[in-house]
Amino acid sequence: MFLLGQYRSLSLSDLARHNMIEHNASLVHKDDRNGAEYAPCKVNRKLLEALCADGGKVVPDRMTLEDAAHIRVKREVECGVLDGVHAEIARGEIVIAIGVLGGKDAAKNGVTISALHDWMQHERLPVGWKPDHTQGLYQTYKMAKYVRDRMKEIKAQKPPVESH
Repeated sequence: MFLLGQYRSLSLSDLARHNMIEHNASLVHKDDRNGAEYAPCKVNRKLLEALCADGGKVVPDRMTLEDAAHIRVKREVECGVLDGVHAEIARGEIVIAIGVLGGKDAAKNGVTISALHDWMQHERLPVGWKPDHTQGLYQTYKMAKYVRDRMKEIKAQKPPVESH
């Protein structure tokens, strides 16, 4: 609750409080541009389709950690670089989705784009999905570190582009 800036009750809608856990450069939600306390919660269809279209570059029909690194860089170019805390949260979101939904070999093989699409669009587990492993904190950390390191390498290879 500390990350949300409140110390009493908590509801799921509080997760959308801007610049607490919620951040700009989301993969499927528009940025808050008007200074509202809560950011848009509705999944943006164009962002979701762009996310899914940008996957599958390493392993066909699968979103890998490598794809995720490229996508995070792209979103930060479009929306502006995130501060350290929100950058870690943003990486964690995609890493947890890949790690949980992708199965025990997700760090290597990613997650099916269809499962990721269902998760992001409907905010629920895909029909027929069953867990086959525990996605622990250490595994999530290692995957997020891979994405962070690759993002640094990708940014070093490309000239900076101004965000709008």
